Amino acid sequence: MTQQQAIQLFLPILIILPVLYFRMRRMSRAQPLKLGRMWIRPAIFLGLMALVLLAPGPEGQPHHWAPDAWLWLTLAAAAGGIAGWYWGRTMAIEVHPEDGTLMVKGGQAAMLVLVVLILFRLGLRTGLQVEASAWHLDMLLISDTSIVFTALLFSVRSAEMFIRARRVMAAAPTAAS
Repeated sequence: MTQQQAIQLFLPILIILPVLYFRMRRMSRAQPLKLGRMWIRPAIFLGLMALVLLAPGPEGQPHHWAPDAWLWLTLAAAAGGIAGWYWGRTMAIEVHPEDGTLMVKGGQAAMLVLVVLILFRLGLRTGLQVEASAWHLDMLLISDTSIVFTALLFSVRSAEMFIRARRVMAAAPTAAS
């Protein structure tokens, strides 16, 4: 391993570890959950995903619309949706007893999902940089599947949390009676 490869491997890890630490600390504390704004982030992610998928490839090449590319994009969407639903289920949602606002708190499982996703992404990127040419992989397709996975992960997570938060709010007046 050359010095440049070592820097490319360890620099993201050195940047991500403190960010991950502060993110985990923030997730472990209860925060207000605003139902009216939960659609904004998924809309942005899905819009950006559509822009990336519909934009021409590098140097004006047409995007890959082959059936096998659609298969990989569909698998990435399904995996992202499943992971997002699971991640959303791990978030604790409750009504604050004093002011009646919704509060959300990430549990240990949510933090574990986040860590696994980051480690998987780092490992995949490092492995693909080394082996992509030997395996004749389409890096654009791999990038697009990563984008589809991430967009569906966060969108479905928000959808699951929204559905559950509405149920919690609906049940709150009966629990207080």
